[in-house]
Order: sequence, then structure tokens, then C-alpha cells
Amino acid sequence: MTVRLPPREIRIRRRALDKLFLYAERCPVEIGGLGTLEEDAEGLLVSDLFLLGQKVSASDTELDPEALFEYLGRLVADGGDVAGVRVWWHSHADMDVMWSETDCATIRNLPGDFWVALVVNRRGEVACRLDVFAPERWTWELPLVELPDETPDDPEALRSSIEREILEKVRAYVVVQDVIGSEGIAGMITEYPVPLTLETEPAPHEPGEARRGK
Repeated sequence: MTVRLPPREIRIRRRALDKLFLYAERCPVEIGGLGTLEEDAEGLLVSDLFLLGQKVSASDTELDPEALFEYLGRLVADGGDVAGVRVWWHSHADMDVMWSETDCATIRNLPGDFWVALVVNRRGEVACRLDVFAPERWTWELPLVELPDETPDDPEALRSSIEREILEKVRAYVVVQDVIGSEGIAGMITEYPVPLTLETEPAPHEPGEARRGK
């Protein structure tokens, strides 16, 4: 897969965009995953997004390496192309969509010649960028343009599926810095698992809002 430069936009299938918004809307904390990318005569197209096993907190998400290897193994077994996994996405929950230092460091360490990165929040705002690592290093902030599917999913069925997936694969925790001694000296940092409760009301968004970017 190659990239024709400079790109005008990144397209995304409607089902993948709906999944992106639902992952962000239903989970009250940060959440993230990967996705597949295709190339055609019009350029790059995000064909699907998926969620991996992970642990999350109010401001951090950590993908499970074993879950990633399991997914890639299934992809190969089904005749898929591992080289097409070139999308990294994550939610900032209720915060603004922006590229934090942690986000930028994660993108710099992704393997391969190029990646598309998406960041979304529960208000339905989304930002998109393309990072090319070879033969030269480039970064572009690009519009994310929705490509309608011929047969759209049933919204309620997709929402139920996303909710089950989040509850199955996401483990939430809080980080506590324990205090020890009579003088209240900060000691060991401990992660405590907590129940993950999905949001009761999804944040509204209209089709095509991805074009807005931020």
C-alpha cells in the first residue's frame, strides 16, 4: 500500500464512523483500538474499526498485547492482510479533541511507513491526521469524510453490539498513590479495578459531522 502525496482527505465508511462515535459515546472514560485501511483510485479509506482488550482510566488507555496478537492471528487465518491494519483511534471522553504528547509519542512508535490516527470525544467531535514515516517524515491534519454504505446497519443492533463489546473487552481502574507513615509520605502507586458503567444517554450527532473536524 502506498500513499499519494499530498492527500486531500481521509474517507471513512459509514459503519466504521458509527462504531467510532458509539465507542466514544457509550464509554465514560478513554477507550481506543485499531482499524483497517484500504486504498483505491480516490485515495485512502478507513474500512473498519475494532476494539481490543484493554485497561482504561479517566485519562489513559493501554491495549492488551495478547489481544492484539490474537486479532492479527485471526486476520491472517481468515485470509486478511496484516499490512492493512494502519489506523489507530482513541477517545478523549469528555475532553477536547487534540493531539496530546502521549498521543504523539504513541504515533511515533507505530510500526510501518504510515498510519492514520483518529481522536474522538463524546460530543461527536473528531480529528484526523496522516503520519508518513518513510521515505520522509510528514504529518497532515486532514478532513475525515464519510462514505455512505449501500446497506446501513440497524442503529439499535449496532449500539447493542458495541455495548456488549465494551463490557467484554474493557477493564476500568483508578490509580491511587498510597500514603504511608505518620507524616503522610506518598508511597507506592496502586491500580484498583472498578466496575465499568456505560453512559445512559448517548451524545447526539448527525451524519456527516466527521467532515467538520476540529
